[in-house]
Amino acid sequence: MRVTMLMYHMIAVPENAAEARFCRTPEAFRKDMQQIRQAGYQVVSLATVLDGVADRSALPDKAVAITFDDGVACAYENALPILQEFGYPASVFVVSSGVGGYNDWGKVFGFPRRRMLTACEIRALAGSGVDIGSHTVNHLWLGRTGKTAVTNEIRDSKAALEDILGREVPHFAYPFGSWSPMARNVVIEAGHTGACSTMSGQNRKGADPYLLRRSEIMGSDAPWQFRLKLRFATNEMPPVSDVRRLARQTLEKMRLISPRATDH
Repeated sequence: MRVTMLMYHMIAVPENAAEARFCRTPEAFRKDMQQIRQAGYQVVSLATVLDGVADRSALPDKAVAITFDDGVACAYENALPILQEFGYPASVFVVSSGVGGYNDWGKVFGFPRRRMLTACEIRALAGSGVDIGSHTVNHLWLGRTGKTAVTNEIRDSKAALEDILGREVPHFAYPFGSWSPMARNVVIEAGHTGACSTMSGQNRKGADPYLLRRSEIMGSDAPWQFRLKLRFATNEMPPVSDVRRLARQTLEKMRLISPRATDH
């Protein structure tokens, strides 16, 4: 049993270079979903992934899960219509202090101000079958933070989202992928049933349900890079220039093209 989990942040056109890595355009996202379908993958929910790694149920041979971090409003405006078009489930991890506001934690990184999901939009996502998870109160580096603050960030975010939804919020994702054994324990003590990291790789039976692995889909990923990430769940992608050079060398060896004069 192996399942790939994909991590997105924003489904939007980037407004500056600082956020370009984290913005997948709606057009590129739709093509990603098309590739998933064409390659014969079955999109499953995070709850289904957790059942699979715990060996409570079997997963399909080509299983993939779709997740979004932060809770920017484009998850509702841009991602949801495409997910509904394909009939795919997904999880959205929300920074609770940003609900109805803006992504102010991103100022230090040079990110432009983006509108966050409102409470009504969060309820609409959940009503459409999207799993809503917690992403702390203030998007802190939990691995660098003391236990009192970590506890407040995790517990208060969960409680705030549960107040909005009127139901349990069982899933969590570590901001920046930053965690520690202490933070993992607090996630468990707060009542979560699973948590997502940013470590790449596929999830197998017996995997730690509180450190699930995900492959980050970047704004600049070409279709062939997305295919590799989908298949191998990796974040280690060679630069496009290296791929082109290796491809040319291979074709030259096969005598399908002539060597460049500069190569001699």
